[in-house]
Amino acid sequence: MSGLTAIRIAALLAIGYGLWVLVGGPVQLGAGSQALTMRLSLGNPVAWLIGLLAVFIGCFLWMRFAWAWWLGLAAALFQVWRIVYPIFSSAGAPRLPGLVTLLVLALLVLFIVLLFFPKARAACSR
Repeated sequence: MSGLTAIRIAALLAIGYGLWVLVGGPVQLGAGSQALTMRLSLGNPVAWLIGLLAVFIGCFLWMRFAWAWWLGLAAALFQVWRIVYPIFSSAGAPRLPGLVTLLVLALLVLFIVLLFFPKARAACSR
């Protein structure tokens, strides 16, 4: 797969994730006993921030801006940390997250892997 193809697929994933957050919301904001269910209300301004930022990153990643590559990587790593930290933070064996949480985690990991494809970073040259 060429670097340009990897960047375009990553951009589509980011846009799709942002739209998913804005229309249905797979992400729960805040910690608590329900931290692994990933629910969201659009009345929450942080949900708008996550959704719009993902769409923004995807659009500019599609146009191959280098700063969008870095911002997308940082945002995806932060979201992965927000999902994985509550799983392993409690004492004892980690609780398994729900199916939607695993799906979001898989999409974020796929996004990161696509960003690290050979020549993907070089394809973002603006």
